[in-house]
Amino acid sequence: MVFQKFKFKDSHRKRLFISYGKDWLLVLIMAIIFFAIDSIQPFHREFSINDTSIMHTYTVNESVPVWLLMFVAIIIPIIIIIIYAGFFRRNWLDFHSGLLGLALALTMTIMMTDVIKITVGRPRPDMLERCKPPPGIENPPLHLLNYTICTADPRSYDMIDGFKSFPSGHSSFSFAGLGYLAFYLAGKMHVFDRGGHTYKSFVCCVPFLGALLIAISRVRDYRHHWSDVFVGAIFGTVFAYFAYRQYFPDLAFEHSHLPYPPRIKRPQDIFPEDGDQPPDEEQTVGSGDLHQYGEYTNRSMASQRSMHSHEQLSNKPSNDHLNSHYPKTNGHINHEHVNGKQPNRTDYAINHIENQSTSTTTNSS
Repeated sequence: MVFQKFKFKDSHRKRLFISYGKDWLLVLIMAIIFFAIDSIQPFHREFSINDTSIMHTYTVNESVPVWLLMFVAIIIPIIIIIIYAGFFRRNWLDFHSGLLGLALALTMTIMMTDVIKITVGRPRPDMLERCKPPPGIENPPLHLLNYTICTADPRSYDMIDGFKSFPSGHSSFSFAGLGYLAFYLAGKMHVFDRGGHTYKSFVCCVPFLGALLIAISRVRDYRHHWSDVFVGAIFGTVFAYFAYRQYFPDLAFEHSHLPYPPRIKRPQDIFPEDGDQPPDEEQTVGSGDLHQYGEYTNRSMASQRSMHSHEQLSNKPSNDHLNSHYPKTNGHINHEHVNGKQPNRTDYAINHIENQSTSTTTNSS
């Protein structure tokens, strides 16, 4: 079965999944905040009755309704992540990291966009048609008008929405979802590997083109000013890249197609000391599942790291007096911590594999 490897095999992997709970909780909180404040009355900026930028016709049937936006910015990226991580690589960590990053990008974008909309209160290009001002009204001398001159109900949806022009929610949301998809594809295809494969760049630009068309439709439907969609596009793209980098490495990195290793507080959380694990690079929670945890912990990298550590130790005095001051991994000093570098999840996993390989060689000899 395609997702058979996604199932938990023991309590260690279950704890690994729970470690991402705070991320999902943050996603849920931001979504709740969005729905809680979406119906709040926005700030109502003053306007001129002669301002031609807010005299446009109210478009009843939008080019991109909300349901279509949801499908394009949420469903399509999810489908592509499932196809790649679930059917092609069969990698549960890539699948989970991909969905979590997408959810973080989208919820962060809609929450921040709505907060700014309510705070700024900029009139939409079709605001006067929503407002329905009385005939013959003029601006007072040296002053502007406000929403109190409108004959429409100020508590109606059209009036509340009429002062939420900046920034564009369609623009920011589409660039968040499709922009994240573009970054995801760029990492998988190694767009910045200096190979000059133009078709890779074209494929990764297709999601951005879709987001751009959605943003343009908002100007064409007179729902937003051009500056609204421009700033919305920047917001969505920035949040998409921010969310992507929480779970995936830099796009120019050699292993950009891999997610970050799983979060562990100590190597025993994913490499239990039960004595029956293989002594080589296949040591994982379940035998043969090393690739599920991001292939940073393979034999070649572990060997290189081991050689580098030995070179450092050969040029330094004994670190025995530091044993009580620095963390250890299976009885060995974490040398990178000694040298002033904070160890990360990859270092713990690599050191553990090195130690296991060393102990196995000693026992066999």
